[in-house]
Amino acid sequence: MFGRKCQGKALRAFTATTVSCFSWNCPGAGTFRRDRWGGAGLEFALIAPFLIIVLFGIFALGWSMNSVSSVRYTLETSSRSLQLQNTLTQADIQSIATQKLQALGLKDVNVTITIDPASGGFRMAHLTATYAFVVDFPYLDTFPINYATTVTVPLVGG
Repeated sequence: MFGRKCQGKALRAFTATTVSCFSWNCPGAGTFRRDRWGGAGLEFALIAPFLIIVLFGIFALGWSMNSVSSVRYTLETSSRSLQLQNTLTQADIQSIATQKLQALGLKDVNVTITIDPASGGFRMAHLTATYAFVVDFPYLDTFPINYATTVTVPLVGG
């Protein structure tokens, strides 16, 4: 487990007294805790805040990507409802999307519909959802991130 030098010290120290190999000059599992100079603890104290900020940043980025994916999925399911029932209004689509997003814990998503004029027997509907995700770190500024996604679906009939 330890180097040859350390194993010899451990055997001599164990036979003479109950002192083991874990001292400041012998590598082992307890060297971090028993470091007499405190260099490792100081380095950890200097690096730890940055590591924590990076960890929170990764979590916030993952959460925002999950929110964007949820908004996109809700917009696609709302567009399917519009395909099945061409008479739905923007208020109807907004209520369908809001109901689904509130079940996921998301609020303040704005859904708009733009319908192109009929061409070749069908119309194209463009559903756009905008969502503002705010990243809020303790002791730092807030960072609003605005997302917008669009789904285009054909509407059959006049």
